[in-house]
Amino acid sequence: MAEVQAIEDDDTIRMVGHLLSIRCHPQMTDMWHIGLNLALRISDLLSIRFEDIHQDRLIIRESKTGKIANIQLNTKAQQHIARLREQHPDHIYLFQSHRCQQLKNKPPQPISRRAVSMAFQQVGQELNIALGAHSMRKTQGYFPLPIHKGYRPCHENASPHI
Repeated sequence: MAEVQAIEDDDTIRMVGHLLSIRCHPQMTDMWHIGLNLALRISDLLSIRFEDIHQDRLIIRESKTGKIANIQLNTKAQQHIARLREQHPDHIYLFQSHRCQQLKNKPPQPISRRAVSMAFQQVGQELNIALGAHSMRKTQGYFPLPIHKGYRPCHENASPHI
């Protein structure tokens, strides 16, 4: 696995989102924005089901640790999730693969980690940065805990002063 970088400035964060929206499927842009707001591992992001979201909370079992994560969703994450739910009311996964729907006998699946990595790498090459699926989590960890222009950690153990 190649080393990826955190995005260290707001303009680049916005540019990544913009390039994902014009170069890749809209799901990748949604993945970027929600991933920045939740700061989860990519495996946990991809496994989110709509049934895991309860009003302003996301309750999932983290794949790496096995712990239950009870995450307060910030306003931006809630807005993105509400739009996805409205656009795809029949989806099971927040980031559901559209290819699986074309195969009649196959149950729904989330988009693949590989697809996310490839989309992010494509945009990273264009911006000359090492961008990958883990970059969202690294970017969230790069900024100090006080508010970073709309991108805030949502975990229950985040500082109450945020």
